[in-house]
Amino acid sequence: MFGALACSKSDSGPSSAEGSWAYTTPDGKVAVTFQLVKNSSGSLEIQNQTYKLNGTSYESAAVIAGVVLPAIASIRINENDVKLGKGYYILFTNMKVSADFKRIDVPDGEYTTSGGTTTLKAITITRP
Repeated sequence: MFGALACSKSDSGPSSAEGSWAYTTPDGKVAVTFQLVKNSSGSLEIQNQTYKLNGTSYESAAVIAGVVLPAIASIRINENDVKLGKGYYILFTNMKVSADFKRIDVPDGEYTTSGGTTTLKAITITRP
């Protein structure tokens, strides 16, 4: 009986915000992936983030702020690579994790490239 219950639970999908997430801008210029992991204080932190600009991966750094699930005030992933050295970033704000933990709805955001800053509205971060 226990084995059957364990199988059905894993088949139902994620059970928390912890895990892998991915987003690509509508124009395809910037793509990011990251993992949300519970830290020692019970909040979330970002690990294993990637930042791609025009298909090329660069070293990156990430910051998460204002985690009161299901809300997350912001996530910012910065390009942090001497090869690029431009300080490009993608910023997601006023986020909400869906009840089924399959998406993060983001009403506002922005990213920078050599073309300047582009505003993002009503986007979704999903599981890869």
